[in-house]
Amino acid sequence: MKNHDIYIDWELPGPNPYKPLLTRVISAALEQEGVAIPCSVDVLLTTDQGIREINAEQREVDAVTDVLSFPYLELTPGTPPDGTGEDELDPETGLCPLGDMVISVERAREQAEEFGHSVQREIAYLAVHSVLHLLGYDHLDEGPQKAQMRAREEAILEGLGVTRDHWNEDLDKPLEPEGPQEVPVRKCGMLTICGRPNVGKSTLINALVGEKIAIVSNKPQTTRNRICGVLTRGDSQFVFLDTPGLHRARSRLGDYMVDVVKKSVADVDGILLLVEPIPNVGGPERELIEQIKKVGAPAVLVINKIDTVEKADLLAVIDAYAQVCDFDAILPISAKEKDGLEELLDLLAGYLPEGPQLFPRDAVTDQPERQICGEILREKLLYCLDKEIPHGTAVELTKFSERDTGIIDVAATIYCEKSSHKGIIIGKGGAMLKKISTMAREDMERFMGTQVYLETWVKVKENWRDNLNLIKSFGFDCDS
Repeated sequence: MKNHDIYIDWELPGPNPYKPLLTRVISAALEQEGVAIPCSVDVLLTTDQGIREINAEQREVDAVTDVLSFPYLELTPGTPPDGTGEDELDPETGLCPLGDMVISVERAREQAEEFGHSVQREIAYLAVHSVLHLLGYDHLDEGPQKAQMRAREEAILEGLGVTRDHWNEDLDKPLEPEGPQEVPVRKCGMLTICGRPNVGKSTLINALVGEKIAIVSNKPQTTRNRICGVLTRGDSQFVFLDTPGLHRARSRLGDYMVDVVKKSVADVDGILLLVEPIPNVGGPERELIEQIKKVGAPAVLVINKIDTVEKADLLAVIDAYAQVCDFDAILPISAKEKDGLEELLDLLAGYLPEGPQLFPRDAVTDQPERQICGEILREKLLYCLDKEIPHGTAVELTKFSERDTGIIDVAATIYCEKSSHKGIIIGKGGAMLKKISTMAREDMERFMGTQVYLETWVKVKENWRDNLNLIKSFGFDCDS
């Protein structure tokens, strides 16, 4: 049986008991009609009123019918699609879109009682009837095509073991789970990614988990909080901690960021020291190496941005770090180009201890959507503004709610340290703030998967980076 995509929608009360039946019958009908390519068919199981409304809307007929068919392709009966004809393959899915069918379950029940057979047989017949319509058959007159269609219906049903006197109960059996069985997670571990500012920690964690959960900028000290990224692969769950870059603190906020880095290398199952391909061990790297040695956790030196140098130049980088620390492994990668990430994950899987998963399988972060949207706005400030202004800004979301229509309403206040900075952020005629807000809204919509209505204001809070109360109010956990 081909791997067809048969989507079945159910508009009646309670669970749908006919999904296994319809999936098998439609697939078998396509196979018996010689369809050799995977196809997509959308099925709606509805009420008499539901099919009446569709008749009125699509056919301008006020009637309750048992089945409706809406072919997507113009096919010739007996000549199945092979993927070579016009519109026969969807470029995104690779499937042949045959069309839609609508079945009134209430009408099917009435007809089953009238003809003296089961509802399942009636629905199977209607499904086969509709499949033939999708494949180009018609019966508008009493001519040969109608007779051909009736003959094909009976042949397909008989091939399924369905006759007027017999029902094949195997058609009602539950479907086997699609695809491979989900492997239970048996290994889970915490892995810290640390390094000096702007070495690509956030780019790496985004690439590893497959989603943008940490903001990225070419300016240093982009990340302020410890961000958790989650990847579940097979029986392993990786929990990555993306930390601020280790730098010389110049404010209370800077002290907090440095403290986050030092705490993040403790009580973890593995540490990734991310460095640039420079054959010299700098002060921040030496300080982190000392922290790593104290902790005693397995440590991997990850040399990032290898796409910017020749491979031969990496030998000097490896040698420089090997003289300072006996790393468990040294691995060159390019987080931007996603080069070497599979090798990195295979290596890190060996450091994960036995234990249950900490997050749902589909989770990519522990950060709430509200916080990620706030970080997206701050990323655009970093992107659009120059020099010291971005690092003197903070974002506070004062509203984050969802309408009945699914639209997300976000209200955000951007804080800066000087009145002159406020003017720069707003720009002439509000142009800069509009640019920042538009870019942020577009990214929020991509992340949330829905429309976002964003309002932004700019306020001045002088020297907020040295005010612990303000730092805490902007979402930084200074007590942990």
